[in-house]
Amino acid sequence: MPGTFFGFNTALRGMQAQQRGIYTTSHNIANANTEGYTRQRVVLATLPAYPVPSMNHPGGTGWQIGTGVFSQETRRLREEFLDSQIRRETGSLGQWEQVQDVLKQVEIVFNEPSDTGFNTMLSQFWASWQELSKYAESSPVRTTVVETANALAEAFRHSAAQLNQIKDDIDQTIELKVKEVNSLAQQVADLNGQIKNIIAAGDQPNDLMDQRDLLLDRLSKIIDFTITTSSNGTITITLGGGGNLVEGIDGSTIHELQSSGSAVSWVEATQPALNISNGELFGLQKAKSEVDTYLTNLDTLAGELATAVNNIHTSGDDLSGTGGENFFVANGGGPITAGNIQVNPNIKTNVTKIAAASSGGGPGDGSNALAIAQLQHELIPGLSNTTFDDYYKNFTAKLGVDAHEAVRMTTNQGVLVDQLTNRKESISGVSLDEEMASMLQYQRAYEAAARMITTLDSMLDKIINGMGVTR
Repeated sequence: MPGTFFGFNTALRGMQAQQRGIYTTSHNIANANTEGYTRQRVVLATLPAYPVPSMNHPGGTGWQIGTGVFSQETRRLREEFLDSQIRRETGSLGQWEQVQDVLKQVEIVFNEPSDTGFNTMLSQFWASWQELSKYAESSPVRTTVVETANALAEAFRHSAAQLNQIKDDIDQTIELKVKEVNSLAQQVADLNGQIKNIIAAGDQPNDLMDQRDLLLDRLSKIIDFTITTSSNGTITITLGGGGNLVEGIDGSTIHELQSSGSAVSWVEATQPALNISNGELFGLQKAKSEVDTYLTNLDTLAGELATAVNNIHTSGDDLSGTGGENFFVANGGGPITAGNIQVNPNIKTNVTKIAAASSGGGPGDGSNALAIAQLQHELIPGLSNTTFDDYYKNFTAKLGVDAHEAVRMTTNQGVLVDQLTNRKESISGVSLDEEMASMLQYQRAYEAAARMITTLDSMLDKIINGMGVTR
């Protein structure tokens, strides 16, 4: 038979287990609004039963008495698969947010459709040459040609400067994001060390794991990675291409990244080539590539326009009968681009040098000006056999489509991340109603165990003080 105080131990264990449950519930309630906190639950398990010998089973296999309960662990209620989903989709959200932000800035640069956009300025440019073909000797009309051409050239230069500024801003943002990646990696490595030590001591570092998971959530928006968990609780973070950002059995070694322009690489040359395929860094690189494309389109438009106008202008005569000069030139020399196109200073300061007449045509001839005006409708080989106006409309239309797609993808990813986050909250988040219900359950169980001790005490009192007493 078990000892006289056997029941006290069973009841005491029950009180201790329920008490731990109450403490855990209290911890949940206290952290209901803590970012990254994961709801915790005490896992209770039955202790091995005590075999009681009997007359028919003197070896103690006849029947058993339960020895109570113990708390196995305090477990975080979290799904790793759901964490992986959220981090992957958060990375996509970060990617599209960056693309959307950059393309919005590019749309502002071109400002179409509007009365001050390139489309309108091109129309005014062609119209001024058309007017000059009718009034070839008119100084005011010649001045208008120079003014509209100068405004168009300034628009090219200003737009190119704005696009280059956007590219510079992207490079600076990439640099900041790379520094953030390195900082997060160092914090994860530090937590790895603390977690390893606590697990080695036989404890469960749930709150530190929450902090580490929160850092991983933030990291996932910037760059894509995979995680390998060691038996000692540390994690290794591997980036695309196979290089480890945080590595080692102790999980405390980090390998930093660096940036040069939009290129991101490892500081250590021995690391494998980095392949970023998701997150804000990927979105920024993708967006910069898009900006490069639009800047190239603008350079092509400016260069082809200057070439076509110059070819005709140099074949004609100015008001004095002298052969025409290049109407457009590059500021600083070299090939004409959107960033350096300008009206020839000689023509800008002396409008009589505009070659409105064909060679030998005389002062009143405007046929050369008409030929330039008719360029508006010609198909230009260097512009994929489209007109100047259509080429511009085509790439700005593509910009509109790209920007709309970025907005759509950002919205869709935002909804998806919200849905996954809500699902995660239903599992890992703290519900005050549920915690109050759990607290009452633990309280009632604790009270019942305490009542058991009171009952056993009464029984012992009867044995000790009530038996053998005569009246």
